[in-house]
Amino acid sequence: YLGPGGRLLRPHDLRLHVYHGGVEPGLRKVVWRYLLNVFPAGLSGQERLAHLRRKAGEYTALKTLLAARAAPAELALVGAAVRKDVVRTDRGHPYFGGPEEGHPHLAALQALLTTFALGHPRLSYCQGMSDVAAPLLAVLDDEAQAFLCFC
Repeated sequence: YLGPGGRLLRPHDLRLHVYHGGVEPGLRKVVWRYLLNVFPAGLSGQERLAHLRRKAGEYTALKTLLAARAAPAELALVGAAVRKDVVRTDRGHPYFGGPEEGHPHLAALQALLTTFALGHPRLSYCQGMSDVAAPLLAVLDDEAQAFLCFC
């Protein structure tokens, strides 16, 4: 589905292929970003990498800004709601397995969902959002990219 320079030529055909046949696990990291509209149309491979770097920087700045701007009570309330689900994440999955304390992937999931909730105060956090975000994080293995896909 990619042409010269790595541009997606047939997005509709890609979506139909995925709809009818799924996505091979090894390709999910690439395909999900297309399916979830992370990339603007027509980007080359190099432009996609630059886009991801720029968006990662924007995510880091947003996460810092929202955490600093939130009232301590709001931050504690949102953090507690998110934490209830984060600790229930499928710990049998290798990505989330191991001790809870200091687990980097659980911390990334917590940060991703807290940032989303603070950035969308009318929606905030709803039980089960972690069930959507956890597979994104596990497959992409990148907090900022998982945030983009989740949004």
